[in-house]
Amino acid sequence: MPTTTLDTMLPEFGRYIGAFLGSFSTTTAINTNTSVVSTGLTNPGFNTDDGLNDTFIKITSGNNDDVVRRVSDYTASSGTITVAGTNLSADSSTGTTFELYRYDPDQLRDTLNDARLEVFPRLYKEINDRTLTLAGHQDKYARPTSIRQGFVRQIYEEPRIDAKSFANNIVSTLNCDFESSTIGDDWTASYITLAAETETTSPDNWMVFSGTQSGKCTVTASQTATLLMTVPSGTNYVGEEINVGIWVYSRTASRVSAAIQLDSSSVSVGSTHSGGGWERLTHTLVADGVSSSIKVGVSVTSGTAFVFYADEIIATSGQSELPQPIGSPIMGWREETDNIIIHGHKTSADRQLRVRGMGLLSSVSSGSDTMEIEYDQLRILYAHGAMLWFQQDIDQLDTADLNAAQIRYRHYRSLAEQGRGAMAPMPLLKGVY
Repeated sequence: MPTTTLDTMLPEFGRYIGAFLGSFSTTTAINTNTSVVSTGLTNPGFNTDDGLNDTFIKITSGNNDDVVRRVSDYTASSGTITVAGTNLSADSSTGTTFELYRYDPDQLRDTLNDARLEVFPRLYKEINDRTLTLAGHQDKYARPTSIRQGFVRQIYEEPRIDAKSFANNIVSTLNCDFESSTIGDDWTASYITLAAETETTSPDNWMVFSGTQSGKCTVTASQTATLLMTVPSGTNYVGEEINVGIWVYSRTASRVSAAIQLDSSSVSVGSTHSGGGWERLTHTLVADGVSSSIKVGVSVTSGTAFVFYADEIIATSGQSELPQPIGSPIMGWREETDNIIIHGHKTSADRQLRVRGMGLLSSVSSGSDTMEIEYDQLRILYAHGAMLWFQQDIDQLDTADLNAAQIRYRHYRSLAEQGRGAMAPMPLLKGVY
């Protein structure tokens, strides 16, 4: 999916509405004070004292990256900007980059975030949600909140890959399916008590995802916890991409994540459980510099004590993606407020739903944050952003300046209505019922 960073969008949007004054770099290292010095400011013509007063500076590298300040004073002879507010953090060398704007760049950023709401569904993020798992005799499932109401487009039933028999699973020789008579075999638990959860029938024990056992994990309160197994011959995979997927049941959201640890370094985490039941959590990491071991499993953030269940871990090396069958399309479904209703389709209890739909573009905060658009798609976002920006003039200006403000607003509204860059809607795959 193509993306563009805020660091790219902000100056582009600034130029689009005449707010961007230029990009520069310091010729004197920033000290712990309120001064930013660049002799390059005189080259484009900023050679008058106070000529940059009440503009805005956004620092884009170094120890003050993403800091935005109003310019309170400018000395042209030395190219010295004095910023309002507290002292900046010191940088050790010259060459710190910064940008200048007529308007507050944080407000411009907020306008872009507002514009992503206005422009939906002409611009959208494709959502492939796999947080729902099919259950027997259940036909109602919560619509994933990342997909806007009315914009579910396709639903698939995806089969499970058996962890023990999957030939490319590099932990298949271990207790990857929690079926060992000693449940803790091959697993190392930190601040987690691991116990066997056994299958029952009539009723079925929903906490056993596959086979006859799963791992019942009781997390200690106020501790960062892990449950990891060591990949056999981990140094064989130096420089390779490691992919891990593990099934986890939790009704506590935002605590459990798929995890990979290289040697004794910090545990790296991937997707985080949403608290909706059985979900397949995944993570990818390149095994650069491995000297002793690769560990895979789950990590849990600190908080209150709770219980979750784990089953069927698969880890692969070298492959660019974790194995994931596409599955079969489900044709009989409909949206009903915040739910998806499946009808006329016999489902299997150990399969997950892949729900494809259209969601809002991601909001951006720091310079490295991204939106899922590029090229012409940015034009329509900027046009909607400009409409919102100049609409505030219409609401604030007196009668004498109102006509000019309305002309600017109508200009950008016309560009937005042209629809240049609008995305084609995602195809709908659905039967008639």
